[in-house]
Amino acid sequence: MNGLKQFRLPKEIPLDEYPKPEIFLEEAKRLTETAQKEGILLRVMGPIALHRYFPDYVELYLRMERLGERVFTDIDYAAYGKQRGKLVAFFQRAGYQIEKRAMMIMGTERHIYFGGPVPMVDVFFDKLSYNHPISYLGRLEMHPYCVSLTDLLLQKLQIVEINDKDLKDAMLLLLAAPVGETDHGEINVKYLAHLFADDWGFYTTSVGNLNKVKQALVNVPVLAQEQKATIVAKADQVLQVIAQEPKTYKWRKRAEIGTKRPWYNEVTDWL
Repeated sequence: MNGLKQFRLPKEIPLDEYPKPEIFLEEAKRLTETAQKEGILLRVMGPIALHRYFPDYVELYLRMERLGERVFTDIDYAAYGKQRGKLVAFFQRAGYQIEKRAMMIMGTERHIYFGGPVPMVDVFFDKLSYNHPISYLGRLEMHPYCVSLTDLLLQKLQIVEINDKDLKDAMLLLLAAPVGETDHGEINVKYLAHLFADDWGFYTTSVGNLNKVKQALVNVPVLAQEQKATIVAKADQVLQVIAQEPKTYKWRKRAEIGTKRPWYNEVTDWL
């Protein structure tokens, strides 16, 4: 561990010092595999997971102009909170140190590491908690490197003020991933429908975002018409299934209030 290094946000690092995209991909693989050997589950989220799932779509992903000059800013991981106590020592052995301010503010929910081959590694425990929480409990064993395709899509659908980058991530997911009723290499629409049927707020945000994905396709000229049609068809399939799922009493009561009261959590990051 290099104790002399100071934490810098990825955007603060000059491009001529910035690691190449392949360094992020190699480091994510190295950390995941090393952790696995030590009995620690680390599962990649975000654009690196999309690269891992869909190598044949990477060129298209780049042409969609979603990734920017730096391509990757960090490695995002989901992990189990019960293994939290092992991670500081694990990352020290891997060449990283923990960001202490983040540790003090939110150490039970999230760790940030720096000082290694990539500028930042972000580890979320048990859930991703932004506008709508996404639970990973019992869901990290589904793929040896990444969170499930279902959870990758949920990460995008939960964003109330969704931006162009997140819309394009959702487009790629819907284009490349099958839609089915399991978490084995497909988006599990049955799981989505069950989750949303008990949470009117998450349902409302997700329905809005699936419609925004369809509307935003006009702004992505690199996608062929057949590709756009595939994305629309899968988005409509998800919308139909989640609409038809019987809703709980909790869902129906919250629906009566509607948007007169905030239906999502406000997000304030530590940075």
